Amino acid sequence: MHVLYEDKDLIAVDKPAGLHTAPLRKGETGTLLAQVIERYPEIAALPGIKPSEPGLLHRLDRDTSGVVLLARTEAAFQRLRAEFAGGRVRKEYLALCAPTAAVRPGQRYALESRFAPYGPGRRMVRVVPAGREGAGGGGRKASGGLYHTEVEVLEVRGSRALVRARIVKGFRHQVRAHLAHLGLPLASDPLYGVPASPGACGRLYLHASAVELEHPASGVPLRIGSPLPPDFALCYGGDREGNV
Repeated sequence: MHVLYEDKDLIAVDKPAGLHTAPLRKGETGTLLAQVIERYPEIAALPGIKPSEPGLLHRLDRDTSGVVLLARTEAAFQRLRAEFAGGRVRKEYLALCAPTAAVRPGQRYALESRFAPYGPGRRMVRVVPAGREGAGGGGRKASGGLYHTEVEVLEVRGSRALVRARIVKGFRHQVRAHLAHLGLPLASDPLYGVPASPGACGRLYLHASAVELEHPASGVPLRIGSPLPPDFALCYGGDREGNV
């Protein structure tokens, strides 16, 4: 487990692709949270979004890599949860996409929507754009809140584009579903994007590259970044800092 940032109030760790952030079922072991608690046992006594997620402030999909934040005290947890709920935490992702139309570097997109679960086990989400709630959702009730994603194309190489996505409040699969809706489906995403091609690295090309927040004790602005992991960087052709 690689620690990106640590002080007496919070820690930020770098989650690898293929690892669950927290248990999805009772008794599940081998999660990122379990590794954190082994190193920082005091976190086990903290509150969480769920009882099985002490100290955890947000989650990443199993196959997404990058920054995950955890509190180390109850006071820090409560303050940071208020920051997340108030939309004062900004998260950035790097994604390798397979555009369905021509794109160019510097091109920007923005999408605001609700989400409606669908599919087997309701494990996927359908984008219900703001103002179209009555026409979308596929018969499923959409989420109560609106979720906003900003996207910028950083580089185009052949049929692939490296993009940066920014969000504040996050919903399950938000970045993946929004990118697909915008015509920028993720490469190697079996749910919303383009299935992995022969010779691909065998991972989802989505990386949580940075989180910006106010420190829960001092209020000082804090930006915590995560370099591209080797499996993403090598297959993309960029460097580990995400430079393009």
